[in-house]
Amino acid sequence: MPAVSSPYGAFTYDRFLNARRCYGASFSSDGSRVAFISDLTGVPQAWTMPARGGWPEQITYTDDRVGLVAFSPRSDRLIAGTDVGGNENVQLWLLDANGATMRPLTENLAAMHVFGGWAPDGRSIAYASNERDPASFDLIVQDVDTGERRTVYHGDGTFSVECWSPDGQRMIVSRTDSSFNGDLFELDPSTGQARLLTAHEGNARFLHPTYRGDGRAVFLLSDLDRDYLALRELDLETNAWRNVFEDDWDVEEYRVAPNGRHVATVTNLEGYSDLIVVDLATGDRRPVAVPRGVVSRSFVGNWSDGLVWSSDGRRLAFSLTTPRTTQNVWIADPADGTSWPVTHATIGAIPTEALVEPEVVHYPTFDARSIPAYLYRPVGSTTDGQSPAVVYIHGGPESQSRPAFDPTLQYLAHRGYVVLVPNVRGSTGYGTTYSHLDDVDRRMDAVADAKAGADWLAKQGHARRERIAAMGGSYGGFMVLASLATYPEVWAAGVDLYGVANFVTFFENTHPFRRKHRAAEYGSLEHHRDVLERISPVNHLHRVTAPLFVAHGANDIRVPIEETEQVVAALRSRGIPVDFMRLPDEGHGIVRLENKLKVYPAIAAFLDRYVKSK
Repeated sequence: MPAVSSPYGAFTYDRFLNARRCYGASFSSDGSRVAFISDLTGVPQAWTMPARGGWPEQITYTDDRVGLVAFSPRSDRLIAGTDVGGNENVQLWLLDANGATMRPLTENLAAMHVFGGWAPDGRSIAYASNERDPASFDLIVQDVDTGERRTVYHGDGTFSVECWSPDGQRMIVSRTDSSFNGDLFELDPSTGQARLLTAHEGNARFLHPTYRGDGRAVFLLSDLDRDYLALRELDLETNAWRNVFEDDWDVEEYRVAPNGRHVATVTNLEGYSDLIVVDLATGDRRPVAVPRGVVSRSFVGNWSDGLVWSSDGRRLAFSLTTPRTTQNVWIADPADGTSWPVTHATIGAIPTEALVEPEVVHYPTFDARSIPAYLYRPVGSTTDGQSPAVVYIHGGPESQSRPAFDPTLQYLAHRGYVVLVPNVRGSTGYGTTYSHLDDVDRRMDAVADAKAGADWLAKQGHARRERIAAMGGSYGGFMVLASLATYPEVWAAGVDLYGVANFVTFFENTHPFRRKHRAAEYGSLEHHRDVLERISPVNHLHRVTAPLFVAHGANDIRVPIEETEQVVAALRSRGIPVDFMRLPDEGHGIVRLENKLKVYPAIAAFLDRYVKSK
């Protein structure tokens, strides 16, 4: 694929994909080293380096991605998690500090193992496993030396270990019913007795609990009786709640310092991160200076690595990305509020000035609601009403597009496309009320929001009406298909990456542990089959006139590849142009560099053929 000229030169997509990522920090027990994950080799692997900075050392050499790495609190040993071909059946491994030995702790390749953390004494780990029942997760404690494992709780749904008490005698465990509802329990692993901590009515989230240092209370994030997540404290003896830190936006991450007095918090301010350290005794707030971007959190199950304190409480590690800089591990000194990167993954020698800083915009939709979005305009572009454009819709739908470095968005802008990235109704980050605006029978309102984005681009002169495409992955792929079928006159083309086409077959074939969780958002086959059939794009493909590009991993357990195969067969039978790429070694998403280098240049060629050439 030829590159497109710009004031800063011409770059092919492989240059953008040469941007690597470093994330998932974990301090060693003495604070001298940091472990993290990076795709420097093309597939995410575990690395370590001195906390003060220096040359990183790779410690895993697996054929498949490493999804987590966590130092022991008492030694230099680590836990790593891997799956095979993107199938999400994570297996846990015990590594020594330099990766010379890598011993499996779990060996059932057909089961998922969701890491729940090291015990405080460093002798055991806890995790959840659906080995007994694919739809339910039991909680297990395993001695890392002997391999002895004990099932400490038999779950009847999606249960996870969230944290250990300071003395290692209790655990906080969660049950997740949906993206916006769940509960926390305190579990005695010696007896299997669990006590409900968060009895409530309606929907509420209780996220990332950690014990207070004395073990008598739990910190957590919750939107109970409010529209945004706040940092709160729950007294385990009286069940009394106390607000610790709140804002007019979601407090989406926190970590209590080892001294128990300070807590680092991250607030989501319209997609950008605000990092503040709070003195719990006085309430004083001290900002940490970081570039304007996203303090990012990566997950494998419930294992969160957004913020990590060193054992002496003098340093705070986190991952940070901005629209024009890739994800790296940073360390902050909370005492003076400074921060600096300790990894130095780069963006393929592309000048920062050649990349686009998005504008935060809001556009009106059909019901006069204002939809937040990010607008990426090519360097040097004008509002002459002639540019080609892409409306890029995130997955989830309980998710949020953020101003992070995205090589695909930057590449499209580099090639001359205006890219609008809306957070349509149903997105997170704008309050729970906004997140529920697309539930069940209101699903198509979100599709109308995407159409309104295309209308706005044309009206504002950012794009020509006949040169606008829709693009998205997962739920965003559904949005693309639904957009092309519902508003065929609006879209010049569509790019659907592993999207849902038929909600009936989706529920029949998605992994059993996800069915109840997804039914809370979309509706269930038992009670909402008529709605699911009505909103399924596969039942409206006769209205599609635009060409379509689709790519899908054969090992996808979330949205099985049959969803895409239905669409390809139906559209090709009508003579609609369809470019289809089947990826035999991917799951839900595209992880491998070699596959990205096949798929995304092909997308660019497709868009040039059907959108830019109009």
